[in-house]
Amino acid sequence: MKREEIVDTLKLMAAENKTPAEMLRFLVLEQEIEQQLEWMTLFSEAFDVTLGEVTALSGWWHDESAELNDNDINAYIAPLIKQ
Repeated sequence: MKREEIVDTLKLMAAENKTPAEMLRFLVLEQEIEQQLEWMTLFSEAFDVTLGEVTALSGWWHDESAELNDNDINAYIAPLIKQ
């Protein structure tokens, strides 16, 4: 999938009330994007936020082995994408 299509998919997912954790799983598991900086850049582009605002993404991993779990990431990121 091209970058523009990924950004559009993230926007669509947000419009469908998908959670940030669900969006991250789409990036990691379906698009095989494992670089955290790339997630932050894609969220920044899709939701017109700064990289600084989405740095919490770097503390998440889909199997919840990282510092932040799904609930944490949703709490940090959801308010940013619903502005």
